[in-house]
Amino acid sequence: MENSERYEKMIAEIAFLVHEKFRELYRKKNNGTRIKFTKDKNWIKKHGTDRADLAKLNYSEIPGEWQKSRWLGSKAALDELLDAIKTDKPLDKNFIEYASNSVHEEWLNRNRRNAEEEHKHSYKNLSEDVKEKDRIFVRAAMEIFESKK
Repeated sequence: MENSERYEKMIAEIAFLVHEKFRELYRKKNNGTRIKFTKDKNWIKKHGTDRADLAKLNYSEIPGEWQKSRWLGSKAALDELLDAIKTDKPLDKNFIEYASNSVHEEWLNRNRRNAEEEHKHSYKNLSEDVKEKDRIFVRAAMEIFESKK
């Protein structure tokens, strides 16, 4: 398997794991639901609604824009991880915070207009609950990368 193909496959695996970790959070904090609107016309046509319960759907079942968001966050986390490994940085709490900040900045660049107010801040000014969502991407990238050794 070619390097770029392995890289893409790893991102997809991270995105799947991230979504599963988010589903765990939703089940604990949102009475088992996480309703989000979608603009995915194919998904809407198939399901007859523009609302998706992300807590009840597997990664492959969520609307396209939510898959893309999980994928892009996973890519940002993996890129930070690969850079840290390349430069022999320790993969400790400081790395997790640094990489989570990058994940959040990447997300904010894509979502600033539609983001909830509590998510529009720089990483250091976010609540711990919101920071944890960014950390999930980084820890998932570390977990998947470690499993490939």
